Amino acid sequence: MTNNSIKVKTLDIDGYKMIYIDTKPPRLEAKVEFNRDHISQKLIFTLMEISHQHGFACSPPDFDGPDNPRMSFLIGTLLPSSWSMRKYARRLYKCIIAISKFTNDFSNQLDFTKLDISMFGGIDLRVFRPDQLAAIRDQHYNGSWDKYMTSMAEQGRVEEVDIIGRCITFEEKNQKDIGYVGHRLSYILQLLEFAPTMSTEIN
Repeated sequence: MTNNSIKVKTLDIDGYKMIYIDTKPPRLEAKVEFNRDHISQKLIFTLMEISHQHGFACSPPDFDGPDNPRMSFLIGTLLPSSWSMRKYARRLYKCIIAISKFTNDFSNQLDFTKLDISMFGGIDLRVFRPDQLAAIRDQHYNGSWDKYMTSMAEQGRVEEVDIIGRCITFEEKNQKDIGYVGHRLSYILQLLEFAPTMSTEIN
């Protein structure tokens, strides 16, 4: 209970918790958390997409102070009445299950215990940002490297075509989407101070 007029009730369905807030109109929501270092535009858009598919809104990420390693998203909706709580709770449960499945896949994407980055040898890290390239791909080319590459080729932008080709090779060899792992990939490349002759596989 937050005050004398607003009641808050915690619901638990198979271990997944959600909050019913008795406002006017009432609200139902659940919180999902990720490591704040793993934030990306594609992660946010994917959570929004899953939420909307189930009829819920997804909040922007909330960062609880600079020392907290987590960021959280609220998934929820306003209810037509308090009587509809159970109906919407079942629907939100299905949404949380879908997000949980995505979270498992996302965790696999971030597993860098074995990583081939040899295709990035000779790249100038001052201008090459894989996360930014992936954001352009997802925003302007409907997530397609091929469309992005074709557009760059038509404009005669040879360097961009080469770098996009390397990104495609990275994703194929490592079974990862740079839209999700671009920030971490950039960090690793900077950390290794990649040299033109380096052929690297991280084990």
